[in-house]
Amino acid sequence: MFRADLRAVTGRDRVGPVRAAWLVLTRPGVLATLLYRWQQAADQRVAAPLLRSLNHVLTGADFVVGAEIGPGVRIEHPNGIAIGTRAVVGANAFICQRVTLGERLGENRGHEYPVVGDDVFLGAGATVLGPVRIGSGAMVGAAAVVLHDVPAGAVAAGNPARIVRRHAHTAGRNAGQATEQWSHQRSATPDTAEAQKTAL
Repeated sequence: MFRADLRAVTGRDRVGPVRAAWLVLTRPGVLATLLYRWQQAADQRVAAPLLRSLNHVLTGADFVVGAEIGPGVRIEHPNGIAIGTRAVVGANAFICQRVTLGERLGENRGHEYPVVGDDVFLGAGATVLGPVRIGSGAMVGAAAVVLHDVPAGAVAAGNPARIVRRHAHTAGRNAGQATEQWSHQRSATPDTAEAQKTAL
């Protein structure tokens, strides 16, 4: 799956070993992704917890053993990312810094984690808690706190998060490109200035 991750970062179908090594050494997000892929493939009792700790020390990202992230993930700044055990993220996700996917703690709450679809953008500081489902092609704005489901193709922003826009989801679309297109459309719409402040 790491090859798909490299394709998401570079936009190229093929990435040679020298280029891949350079990206690992110079891009913290690529290093975090590589260590996570090793963690996925390693023995879950001993090696995986050690790789989790190593990743956290080197990059600041914390992928708890048991978290599942699909191929083609793109992480630019891994610091502060926390993905809880049993959280699921689909293919081609774009995960920004300080994103949290975890359980909701409290009385009479089960140990349930978010499920995130394909081609989803998670903005800086976004928090998704509990048995929440984020539909494919959805976007979660910076610092949003998501406690309820977000439909496919929707844009959620604010604390607590609310749906501020819907767009058609095209399967396989790069989440970063979709975000740039959405940001341009938002800036061109005068009556959405307030929502734009809280999104992305």
